[in-house]
Amino acid sequence: MQTNKSKTASSKLLKSINQQRVLRLIFTEGPITRVELAEKTGLTQQTITNIVNRLLQDDVLQELNPVASNGGRKPVPLMVKSENLYAIGVEIAVRYVRGTLMDFRRRPVKEIVVDVPVYNNDEHPVLYIRQVVDELLGHVTHRNQLKGIGCSIQGLVDSKRGVVIYSPGLRWRQFPLQERLEAAYGLPVYLENDANLLALVENLNGRLADSPNNLTIKLDYGIGGAIVANGQLLAGMRHVAGEFGHYKAFDGEDARQCHCGAKGCLTTFASASGLKRNGGYTPEELKQALEADEPEAVRLFGKVEAAVGRAIGNVITILNPNHVLLTGKMIDVLGERLIPALNRRIMETVPESCREVELVYLPRTPDESSSAVGLVMNHFFDVPLDKFSI
Repeated sequence: MQTNKSKTASSKLLKSINQQRVLRLIFTEGPITRVELAEKTGLTQQTITNIVNRLLQDDVLQELNPVASNGGRKPVPLMVKSENLYAIGVEIAVRYVRGTLMDFRRRPVKEIVVDVPVYNNDEHPVLYIRQVVDELLGHVTHRNQLKGIGCSIQGLVDSKRGVVIYSPGLRWRQFPLQERLEAAYGLPVYLENDANLLALVENLNGRLADSPNNLTIKLDYGIGGAIVANGQLLAGMRHVAGEFGHYKAFDGEDARQCHCGAKGCLTTFASASGLKRNGGYTPEELKQALEADEPEAVRLFGKVEAAVGRAIGNVITILNPNHVLLTGKMIDVLGERLIPALNRRIMETVPESCREVELVYLPRTPDESSSAVGLVMNHFFDVPLDKFSI
């Protein structure tokens, strides 16, 4: 039996969930009227009015000019005041820390890059992060409009606990970065692996916004991936779901040793670092050699394309996504040749029941500090269904 205290807590949480549902809908589909909000959410007109009034009072929404109607009072469209909401995104890399201050319309205010000669210990990256954030804060006019700090990290991240599980280049193992930064700035801080982060941003208001089930695969210096099912990012038991780079794609003499300890991983040839280490080409060098129709380059490209295509095809067959999004250094440089070849191979190899999948790509890998701003935005508009229980 629920106590009065637990009923009150559940009521408050339900109220919060409803408000977030409405706020997210206004952000993703605005301008939108109160009547349309009620129709799309199933909430009563009075509930919608109460929520909208609270958000207007908090200066999060704005009302636009009334629109024509078939009689009666003209509906008033609503939009989020995206230009008055800000976030800081930080990309923490091995050789630099990049920070971006941006509004929720994704217009940059200030970007800062600090070069890093070497990280001497696990505290050293924090010093660089704080140097970047401190300078960006000097460009924030009203501190209450700053809604958080997002961090993009190449490594294993437990985003729920705010802990970097393992990132050898940053000398972090089980490092409580979220706790450290929240204590320093009194702002919400969010961490995410770079591939998961890209997927979150693209699912919120990017190429995957209308795709409930999708894969994001980043063919970069390493290879990362993210899985979204029914609109939710799948992290896995140990937060390593989507580690697409360790799909076993090569055998025989091509089964080279991977840094993970196994052999034959996709990353050993299909990442920019693996291509150079085991194939002898940078992506740019391979592109030039392909344009010159050099036999060795053609053979190597064919091997990489076949392995990536088979791997993606097999994952599509298992997960049956609506879309697969490709990005990263390999796509930046080789995408014009690689994407059509992958599309053909995938459509030839997946079952007919999975052929409605659409392969999409970003012609340029997004700035990760800008993507980290999207992480703050995603949490700001998040609907906390996982916290609600009856």
